[in-house]
This record gives sequence, C-alpha cells and structure tokens, in this order.
Amino acid sequence: MNMERDKGFTLVELLITIVVISVLLATGVPAFQNFIKNNRLTAQTNELVAAIQLARSEAVKRGTNTIVCASSNGTSCSDNKNDWGKGWIVFSDLNQNNDPDTGGSAPLCEETEDCLLRTGNGVSNNTTISVTAANTVAEHTLRFLPTGLASNAGIVTFTLVAADCELNQKRTVQITLQGQTIVSNATC
Repeated sequence: MNMERDKGFTLVELLITIVVISVLLATGVPAFQNFIKNNRLTAQTNELVAAIQLARSEAVKRGTNTIVCASSNGTSCSDNKNDWGKGWIVFSDLNQNNDPDTGGSAPLCEETEDCLLRTGNGVSNNTTISVTAANTVAEHTLRFLPTGLASNAGIVTFTLVAADCELNQKRTVQITLQGQTIVSNATC
C-alpha cells in the first residue's frame, strides 16, 4: 500500500510559525523604532552643526562677521530663543547690524553686501531644541568674528531631545569662545 502524504503544513506547524514570527516582531519593532528615532535626532543635530561650522568658516574666508540666528521665516532673525525649533539662517554681516539685509544668496552675493549663506528648516515635531548661554543675545544669535572666534560671552549650548526620550536620545551641541563645536550624547 502506497501512502502519500499531502503536501502542506499541519495546523501545529502553522501555529508554531505564527508564534515565532510574533515573538520576533514583538522584539524587533520597538528596537527598529528606536533606531529610526536615533537616526532622525542625529540628522537634525548634524544639520545644526553644519550651519554653525559654515558660519565660522565663512567668517574666516570672507574676513567679516558671520551670524547664525533663530529664524521663524527663513529671511530674518528672531528675537525669540524658542524659534530655533522653527529654523535658522546663516549670513555674512558686513555692516554689523545683526540683520540679513542681503542683496542675494551665495554664490551670487556682491562683496559689498550681506550674503544669505544657508537656511535651516529647524527640527521636526518629534524633537525639541533649547539653547542656553550666559548672554541672552547669544541664545538667539551666534556671531563669528573674522578670526573664527565666537563673540558670545561664554559657551552656548544647544540641547536637542527626541520625543518620548529613552536612554541616550538627547544631544548637546556646545560652541566655545574659540568657535569650536562639541557634540555629545546625553541621557534623558
């Protein structure tokens, strides 16, 4: 007698497969969500650091003051330190009036006018940004001198925190008087 078995899965085999997949998903999905949150926070921190480093290098290159400031509209500086989350701008400030009265954007700027070098989009709704400085003006405006030094009255510290912060989903960006940018992870 030739007994052939039907091809396929038994109910027990199917249930075991479903349990194994459920366990893998239950452990993998939260880890993947944290991975995405960490990458998003790192990208936003890098965008801010790039703007700050651009301002410093352009100050030296152009031989004039360069400013990074909070901006809610992408064209002018804000006096509110809470506007860093909405965005920022980087511009050369030839007439030293803290205002990007620009005639153009890089690289089309004339040597006799301020130049809007970059605009930043701020941070997403899933991230908060705060700034502390000894000088209240430095909380919304960073100025770099033609020597590359920061003209603030002390260290300026930006803190970026992911929503529902877990473990080390917090970044600090410090700008020293020498103009150096120091980025570090912090715990929530």
